[in-house]
Amino acid sequence: MQIAAVIPTLNEASNIEPLLEGIFAAHPSIHVIIVDDGSTDGTDGVVNRCAQKYFCDGAPKVLLIERGQKKGYASAVQDGMRLAIKEGATRIVQMDADLSHNPEHLPAILQMSETCDLVLGSRYIPGGGTRNWGWDRKVLSGTANGLVRLLLGVKARDCTGGFRCWNSELIEKCGILDLKVEGYAFLFIALDRCYRAKAIIGEVPIIFNDRQFGKSKMSRKIIIEAMKVLLGLWWKRKNDLKTFLLS
Repeated sequence: MQIAAVIPTLNEASNIEPLLEGIFAAHPSIHVIIVDDGSTDGTDGVVNRCAQKYFCDGAPKVLLIERGQKKGYASAVQDGMRLAIKEGATRIVQMDADLSHNPEHLPAILQMSETCDLVLGSRYIPGGGTRNWGWDRKVLSGTANGLVRLLLGVKARDCTGGFRCWNSELIEKCGILDLKVEGYAFLFIALDRCYRAKAIIGEVPIIFNDRQFGKSKMSRKIIIEAMKVLLGLWWKRKNDLKTFLLS
């Protein structure tokens, strides 16, 4: 496998089949790694059934990691990345299972990934946007992105999106698999590490579609965790700089 898509799932039975159809229509040679956190709605069964339709040289192009219990978004992505790297993937696409990330954007993202270390599917550059979002979701996302750029000095416009394409070498270079944060704080912490490593980072405009089926995994707990991680990292950097200047 040269290109792999890593997709965390938790009760996404209604979305998996159309998502896989869209991914293989957009890029027939891609492999997909589904990382399931103990779904109770039959997601694993849908994945296994779909896996019987997609093969490359006699080997399945859809692989399922069943973790058996809810361990969290970040570690699910990391487990999928580990398997992709083990299987020889040089580029790893990270995307959500709820159809919010349209596979039609894959060709543009993969094309840019040929010259970039990391490509972000961006809602906040010309041509990008969101669909079916309420004002509260727009305010939350806009505020989060603004704070990440302000406090961490990250230059990307979309710092909290989960539609990305990674060069496998960058994942290992920046220690992305060693990050201990959970939830969506993983997204901006990983991006911050890439900026500090002076990685070449590009952005491709995407339209983010709010989910139609299933339940959102966003919660107050996840939001509070992300804010604590962001403010903690900013405070540490501020004190480290102060110590350096006074030494």
